[in-house]
Amino acid sequence: MRTISLAVLLVLLGGSFGSCGAAEPFDILISGGVVIDGTGAARRRADVGIRNGRIDAIGQLTDRPAKQQVDADGLIICPGFIDLHSHADRGILEHRGAENYIRQGVTTLVCGNCGSSPTNVKSFFAHLRDGGAGPNIALLIGHGSVRQQVIGRLNAPPTDDQLAEMKRLVKQAMQDGAVGMSTSLRYGPGAYASTDEISELAKEIAPFDGFYATHMRDEGTQILAAIDEALEIGRRAKVPVHISHHKISSASVFGLTRLTLERIDRARRDGHDVTLDQYPYGAGSGGVSLYVPQSSLSGGLKAFNRRVADDRQRAQILDSIKDLLKRKVYEASQRSSDPQHTAAALARIQIARAAYNPKLEGKNLTQILRSREQPVTLHNGAELLIELVQNNVRGINHTLDDSSGGDVDRVMQHPLTSIASDGSVFEFGVGNPHPRSYGCYTRVLGRYVRDRRLLTLETAIRKMTTLPARRLGWRDRGVLKTGAWADLVVFDPETVIDKATFLKPHQQSGGVAHVVVRGQFVLRDNQMTGTLPGQPLD
Repeated sequence: MRTISLAVLLVLLGGSFGSCGAAEPFDILISGGVVIDGTGAARRRADVGIRNGRIDAIGQLTDRPAKQQVDADGLIICPGFIDLHSHADRGILEHRGAENYIRQGVTTLVCGNCGSSPTNVKSFFAHLRDGGAGPNIALLIGHGSVRQQVIGRLNAPPTDDQLAEMKRLVKQAMQDGAVGMSTSLRYGPGAYASTDEISELAKEIAPFDGFYATHMRDEGTQILAAIDEALEIGRRAKVPVHISHHKISSASVFGLTRLTLERIDRARRDGHDVTLDQYPYGAGSGGVSLYVPQSSLSGGLKAFNRRVADDRQRAQILDSIKDLLKRKVYEASQRSSDPQHTAAALARIQIARAAYNPKLEGKNLTQILRSREQPVTLHNGAELLIELVQNNVRGINHTLDDSSGGDVDRVMQHPLTSIASDGSVFEFGVGNPHPRSYGCYTRVLGRYVRDRRLLTLETAIRKMTTLPARRLGWRDRGVLKTGAWADLVVFDPETVIDKATFLKPHQQSGGVAHVVVRGQFVLRDNQMTGTLPGQPLD
């Protein structure tokens, strides 16, 4: 009679010799917790065993040996969160631990969003590998950065040679590991690009199964046309479209997400691969230069200063600013001729970073004008914005509807919306950044799931894990299953919360106990370990 070895018998029975032999302990055993696997399936009580950077077993494993073991009684065990929209490429090489993200449970950051990225992907990834990072890093190639490298910050179409060079750079970035291309068509230099230009460049990512992520040309009164443009670019290039930080950022048209989400749903029914992401706040962030006509910034800040020094051009720029303010910071029922309405409207624009005058940080336009004993008028607000643009100030724009049942709620509940921060990493305590960099994910889990019950915990975790992983085409991340990469987070559903506020943003999130990246603890018992296992992902 033929003898069958134990290893063969285990294979025939669907088992695994490595995962069943007691002689090989788990590297990490997380026991006694409640597993939410990221797919949207119901939670279940189970242990998770990790070996060689991957999930080795899920089930009742307490009789198995482990080199390290943590008790997760009363805690949730789920996949590490994948942030589809970050700007961490700006600081990750200086602040490799990315503590503000690790303490939210984020194990992968997709960088290079809104058209801004390193253009030499190979070099960027090489620097990352040399020393590692807390989270894993993926990268989009930024159209704006490519355009600026080839053309400069000019409001001009590319020549044939310039377009060919931009296409070469995008293709090279994809060959070197970029996962797609991003644009910001709201700011220069991206704002100077035509639909044709973007479509031609997006064609370069198609052979690599990349996707097109866009900060659309408008997120306010012209948002429907902007969505149509994004869809048209996807159709021409034959690539998936991902709408970044979807929102209505003009107070005059709050509620318009009813139509935008309907348009996205219709596009998907017609066969277009369209997805979106969102940060859970009633304010956005960026340079205050968005309030001036982008054509006035062609050629850079020196060119802008020359234009505003000319009385005729300054008057035209002021008129454009006033028109945009009426649409963006005044609600439909408010009038610019009413001093109280104007004070409320201008208070929506808050200063985040002002290197030329740090005392302005945290203040809004109304407060600044009053501190200078100037009348709070639309004209004075526009003049102040010119000053702020001249000094490269970044602002926080309280122009989203986060009231109960409003646009933020409506977008969050859409089944195709991933949670994403639009944040970055930086020196703790410096400046007045948007609190989303410290609290995006924990805010959803604490305020929108536990407190408001807008989402179930299973649904929220799906929006942070398998949904963004699907956009990236990843099947072994963003899910808790045997064989998947061991990127996971363990948190307390009763205490997880964001603490960062707009006035005091440098506050780490609470309630996340453990974070594992590629099978190694980067956070254990609420303490950063100093380990940097994160690597570039393509």
